[in-house]
Amino acid sequence: MAMRTDLKIPYGVSDFKTIRTEGLYYVDKTEYLAKMEERDRFVFFVRPRRFGKSLFLDMLRLYYDRNERENFEKLFGGLWIGAHPTPNRNRYLMLKLDFSEVGKGAEAPLDQKFDLYLSTVLDLLLAANADLFSTEFVADCKKQPVGAKFDLIVKSAKAKGVPAYLVIDEYDNFTNELIRSTGNEPYKSITHGTGFYRRWFKVFKSSFDRIFMTGVSPVTMDDLTSGFNIAANISQDAAFNSMLGFSEAETLQIYRDFKGVGEFQEGDPEAIARGIKPWYDGYCFAKAKVGKESVFNSDMVLYHLKSLVAEGVPPENMVDVNISTDYDKLETIVDLQRQAGAQNAEDVSPLTEELAAKGEIAFDLVPSFPADAIIKPENFRSLFHYYGILSMSERKKGMSYFRVPNHCVRQQIFNYLRDSYRRVRMPDWIGWSNLASAMAYDGAWEPFFRRLAEDLATTMPIRGGIDREIRIQGYMQAEFGHLKFYRAKPEMELAQGFCDFCLFPERVYYGDAKHSYIVELKHSAADASDAELAAKAEEGIAKLRQYASDPFVPDLAKGTTLHLILFQFKGFDLYRLEEIPLHK
Repeated sequence: MAMRTDLKIPYGVSDFKTIRTEGLYYVDKTEYLAKMEERDRFVFFVRPRRFGKSLFLDMLRLYYDRNERENFEKLFGGLWIGAHPTPNRNRYLMLKLDFSEVGKGAEAPLDQKFDLYLSTVLDLLLAANADLFSTEFVADCKKQPVGAKFDLIVKSAKAKGVPAYLVIDEYDNFTNELIRSTGNEPYKSITHGTGFYRRWFKVFKSSFDRIFMTGVSPVTMDDLTSGFNIAANISQDAAFNSMLGFSEAETLQIYRDFKGVGEFQEGDPEAIARGIKPWYDGYCFAKAKVGKESVFNSDMVLYHLKSLVAEGVPPENMVDVNISTDYDKLETIVDLQRQAGAQNAEDVSPLTEELAAKGEIAFDLVPSFPADAIIKPENFRSLFHYYGILSMSERKKGMSYFRVPNHCVRQQIFNYLRDSYRRVRMPDWIGWSNLASAMAYDGAWEPFFRRLAEDLATTMPIRGGIDREIRIQGYMQAEFGHLKFYRAKPEMELAQGFCDFCLFPERVYYGDAKHSYIVELKHSAADASDAELAAKAEEGIAKLRQYASDPFVPDLAKGTTLHLILFQFKGFDLYRLEEIPLHK
């Protein structure tokens, strides 16, 4: 096969004009412009980070910008919207704001930083629309305070028959940072009453013909508008479930299109798409799409594709460093709740342990809520969904269930848990890795399990009031989750039961482990009697043999030696650790 060089990967590129004029690959999302026009003039849309929000907003800006009229064919020819243009194309005076830029620069009060940023963007808007404003008008405008400058520009354009369109990227960026750094009261001072941020949003709504804004959660918008009355929230609308990210069909088409480009000469695109699905897919944002349509994280897919094109092989680490270092979002959620009312991080972190141990949680998703109400369990859990840590998975027994969408996010949770377990001694990860390798390749499982038990005993603090078995399960899952040669799935269904931990080889990218494990974790209180401990052990042994009898186990453990491990704790101390024979 001849090597092609005609396609370029848009990894990390959020400039739509660059993509279209420099020949970068683009997954066509332009039909959503027409869908939004049919709905509402003021639209609010949240998605997790690294899902392509900035690129979509830049595409939207260029489509509606009156200054890009002559470039329409160059930018949108061959795309859906190019063949189906709406009456509003290139009609607007476009003001695009990125509020992640507001907090940058020299030390100054936040309201001054906001005004300076907005004033600078307005000056650029005047320069870009020189044909619309006279030289005298521009000169006078630039001398005005930002409020007067804004008012003059919008009203002058409207008087000339040019409506204004506002696009806001990361609308909640600096407000989230404000809560984390200074607490809830300073945040409330700008989003309530006469606060400058609330005041500006009132001005925005009365000044623009259309508004489209995005962020990662609805919290700030709820506070700004006293119940979300500024815009239609389409975040959970089924019609927009895959507006960002890649659908399964789009992902497969990407690999088909790039086959033969650069070093990507080998491999079946369909097999590759199936292989990355557990790593990068699994996001669903609309109840009506649960079980019908999931979405791949676009950043993750392009990261994987980049390695195939450059090296001819998948990346050695399936988790993009830009994703793996982004797990501070978990700390952000904990901080938001702590500032809203919980005074101790230990009061809120058990949810991550429960996620690691069980893999799914049931709750009703809350569309919006104020920062003061983050402490409520449904709201706190909803934030995990908005930040991309949980995804809608199914509805059963009258409850909505959410689970960790994929291996990449699960790895973020494991990393967070590892960091949050404060140890008395510094962990020796080289020694840990050597023991893990010996377990996977030599069958020397006991030293590794004893190391886990010893490390658990040194984690600080031992939190009271928390289900201790969940605590141990969460801890162990965080440790097992770092075994790259295994898929450490918690609560895996086997033989009509749910196994605590199953360590079967990861066969797509790392799958050469020689030993597999089914692990049953048993926990009793620190003052449990010998009889109770013996009964728990017998129960665990029976369950291990039950799980091993599942007809799928031979295939899951194919090519490996299967071990059944009883892992029993009394309080937080290891009580019994042994391998159980398959048969009595």
